[in-house]
Amino acid sequence: MQEPEGIPALITICFNQGELGMTERIRKRMDEADLVLLGLGEELDITKLVQEDPWYQAKIENIKNSWIIPYVKKLRIGQIAKDRCSVYMQLCSMLEHKNYFIVSICQDGAIKDAGFDESRIVEPCGGYEKLQCSEKCSGKLHEVSSKLQNQIKDFLDGKLTEADLEEPCCPDCGKPLVFNNINAAHYAEEGYLNQWMRYKKWLQGTVNKNVCLLEIGVGMKYPTVIRWPFEKITFYNQKAELFRVHSKLYQMAGEIKERGFGICREPEEFLKELSNGI
Repeated sequence: MQEPEGIPALITICFNQGELGMTERIRKRMDEADLVLLGLGEELDITKLVQEDPWYQAKIENIKNSWIIPYVKKLRIGQIAKDRCSVYMQLCSMLEHKNYFIVSICQDGAIKDAGFDESRIVEPCGGYEKLQCSEKCSGKLHEVSSKLQNQIKDFLDGKLTEADLEEPCCPDCGKPLVFNNINAAHYAEEGYLNQWMRYKKWLQGTVNKNVCLLEIGVGMKYPTVIRWPFEKITFYNQKAELFRVHSKLYQMAGEIKERGFGICREPEEFLKELSNGI
């Protein structure tokens, strides 16, 4: 995955705990800001929940053809995502009339089902929406067959066997198709690069503007995608404020401690509290 240019590691760290009324402050800041930049991190990724989900573990335990497992994961993501989507929908209402952009390293795709303008969302890690050639013979992306999805459901219900399922193959080279995400051995970045260019252009408009940056659940998995760039924007733009929410890695670089607020909270709980205030 191509990652944006980061900034050097900042040594001084300040530990700003989330204080009473912080969600009210953030809502007010978002309302007053000219632009809002939202970063969603791995703590919010439903794919992480699925990996530990008893239902999912039981369903994949005896599967012999490994290519089937990601389709089971896709199905389970959709089932679990409903509650998260309702919270995102409330957040969408908060940003309805704002100039915003969302950068998400989540692979669950839940943010796209919440009513946000998809032209204002970039997901550099991909997801389970499109397929690509496993060998990346080209950057073409392919739709997931509704027929196969229904067959996966019937397989899980015991109506079909593994032998009844046919692995999808690339129409150009015949190699297996895999989901277009960072887990692919030859990740086709074409799936997100157009949106990444749109995001970079949007960032040009933040210079010397009143910007609210809200970073939720972003750890150190891909720090050069959200965490470090958000700090860099806050450092150079004196009108920007950064709110970082994480269960453990909420610390803020000392250079931006006057305009950076670290909030030690479980991201999903925080999101519910933030969005319930609208």
